[in-house]
Amino acid sequence: MAFTISFQTACLAFFFLQGLLFSGLLLVRGREYGHAPSYWLSLFVFLCACCLVPFMMGYSGWYGKDGYREFLFFVPFQQFYVIGPVIYGYTKSLLGEAFLPRGKDWWHFLLGGLYLLYSLVVFVTDVWVLDGAYYFYADGRDKDLLAWYQISGLLLMMVYSGLSLRVYNQYRKRIFEELSYADTVVYSWMKQYLVALLIIMALRIVFLFLLPNFGSFGKWFWYYLLFGALYCFIALAGYTNVVKSLAPLHWRGQPKPAPEPSPAATAAAAPEVGVLKPKILALMEAEQLYENPTLTLNDVAERLGITSKQVSGLINRGFGQNFNDFVNTYRVEAVKARFAQGDQEQLTILSIALACGFNSKTTFNRVFKRLTARTPVQYLVEMSREDGTTS
Repeated sequence: MAFTISFQTACLAFFFLQGLLFSGLLLVRGREYGHAPSYWLSLFVFLCACCLVPFMMGYSGWYGKDGYREFLFFVPFQQFYVIGPVIYGYTKSLLGEAFLPRGKDWWHFLLGGLYLLYSLVVFVTDVWVLDGAYYFYADGRDKDLLAWYQISGLLLMMVYSGLSLRVYNQYRKRIFEELSYADTVVYSWMKQYLVALLIIMALRIVFLFLLPNFGSFGKWFWYYLLFGALYCFIALAGYTNVVKSLAPLHWRGQPKPAPEPSPAATAAAAPEVGVLKPKILALMEAEQLYENPTLTLNDVAERLGITSKQVSGLINRGFGQNFNDFVNTYRVEAVKARFAQGDQEQLTILSIALACGFNSKTTFNRVFKRLTARTPVQYLVEMSREDGTTS
């Protein structure tokens, strides 16, 4: 096999092999735990790694050698029509929604299937029917690198990235209505993933305007070098997220949707705000329900004997807050009360926060600053100054 190792080939080969490695690791995790997001991310990383192949091999001169040139021509390495739906599938499955390439979701992969069929027709016609007397490849150009395919594939990826962002925003809104620890569940990883996708597409748009010829190997190398680094970041960070989330309590943070009551039952059981508002206050103030770090909307609904949807509406109308802010307001006030008692002189700030229902230092700091416009340390400094002034 004639293979020349160039600097460009070596760089892209590094990212290609990293992609294959993490794709395999994610596949193993997916099969071991029956974890759908791992399957989707494994496929995404594999497809990204395959996108490097034409350029990785092209820098080694394969497009100029018989046999190897045909291999690059006829194998559709760059599956942009499939990558878009895979991005969407990973987002939906990671956020707890089923997405399968069959049933009602199959049409998302229609364009990808048609392009694979087109590639098969090209191969059969030029290699078997015409026996090497090329018709489709008479121009000597790799079909994967034609402008119409590259641009339409980019547009499709942008559409599915937009759909993924919408799913994430809907999830984020829902989670703040259902969980008191929503700051922990709103994945920082998902935000990083979406930002990395945005950078990939932004770079591709820039290179598209600067270098409209996708077969320009010399200058497009820099895009694929950055592309390789970004998808390897997604692979590494995504695999790390999988390892963390598949710990023994990995599903604790996922909300378990309660069964929806019938409209008649909901109407019959619809409580008045004035009746149940004191009961919720009693749960939070007398029983200090907020100290439960995994308190959910369903927990409160069970205590009150109503549906979670009714509790959510009650908190929204009666207190003007979502469930997450409602519970965290009590937690912050409890922390402030402990500060006023001087507990921080014997205990760490984190231990006080954990005792009041927060489940991590990061979440506590973020929520405390959001609700008080100060960090805990700044609050303590101001409190000590006020005490000094008063005395």
